Amino acid sequence: MKHIIKPACSLFLITALMTALLGLVYRLTLEPIENQHRIIQDRTMREVLTQAEDFRELDVALSGSMVRVFEGFRGEQTAGYVIELAPGGYSGPIIMMVGISKTEDRITGMRILRHSETPGLGALATRENFYKRFDGRALTPFRVVKSAPGANEIEAITSATITTQAITDAVNEAIEWYTGGGYR
Repeated sequence: MKHIIKPACSLFLITALMTALLGLVYRLTLEPIENQHRIIQDRTMREVLTQAEDFRELDVALSGSMVRVFEGFRGEQTAGYVIELAPGGYSGPIIMMVGISKTEDRITGMRILRHSETPGLGALATRENFYKRFDGRALTPFRVVKSAPGANEIEAITSATITTQAITDAVNEAIEWYTGGGYR
């Protein structure tokens, strides 16, 4: 019995020490990680709604994959809205933002903040040439097609149709929220 108790106590002490160290590291890194997320979020909002100088989070009813909505201001005037969404992609949630201009009634940009899509396939959605498929488009629902997109169509990324569909559906949710008067 003695030969079991001594190693068990040693393992318990090592486990307790490692757990305490892990908790300490978590506490020390939590604030810097949150600060970095805020910096990335702020930069991304400025990219998708370039007309805005300042942003304020709105308390509005959210639906579907919507996470948060921000109102963008230029001076005291509302420039537009940035909608954060988290649709389910092929490998997990895709955290993204869509900017909508109030003065132009157009999409001003779409950017992906975080994802776990397949490298070389769904991850291609983070490239500028994919983002541009949404820039400046009218606020009408989009449809995913496999080739030769028309006016309200988005060409799917080859072998990443699920990712493309998830992103397009999320952009459509943002459009529906805005055109349905969700900001009022």
